[in-house]
Amino acid sequence: MDTSSETIIIKLSRKKMILALLGSFLFVIMGIWMVVSHKEMNSIFLKFPLAVLILGILSILFFGFLAILIIKKLSSQTDGLIISSEGITDNSSAISAGFIPWTEITAITETSYAGQASVIIVIKNPEEFIAAQKSSFKRRAMTANHKSFGGAVSISANSLQTTHKNLKKILVEKLTEYNRMNTI
Repeated sequence: MDTSSETIIIKLSRKKMILALLGSFLFVIMGIWMVVSHKEMNSIFLKFPLAVLILGILSILFFGFLAILIIKKLSSQTDGLIISSEGITDNSSAISAGFIPWTEITAITETSYAGQASVIIVIKNPEEFIAAQKSSFKRRAMTANHKSFGGAVSISANSLQTTHKNLKKILVEKLTEYNRMNTI
């Protein structure tokens, strides 16, 4: 694929997102079951009813919140990722970075955590970029990404109509092209 001057639009994958939504609902239902029947449970791992109750509540809260974010993203009409000669516009997740100009990007790397591969966008001034985010949730998530993986912006292909390998290839090619054209 020639990525020279064209704008590349990578759509959100409704199929992948619906599967994630169904998984979230399953964990919410499991959490409800744990809350309702925590006193009757007796297994090797879950002998303490209070622990089962807490696990159930955490499951409901976390996966319920995740389901809300997925529903919000599914109802959005935005493209998942727009890669242009000016930069990257990330709308791929709940902690999407928005527009990142090539002038602010120093490197494209990758990481894998818990079996999930992500492309990491290394930014010149990550603290400023993080501080400019309107949502405190995004700021906390981006700070954690920066501390853990060396980049505030992490893009997963999980919700996109592409593979991790192809996503990284396109981003590296576009950054290389931008740098080549702007080093005079």
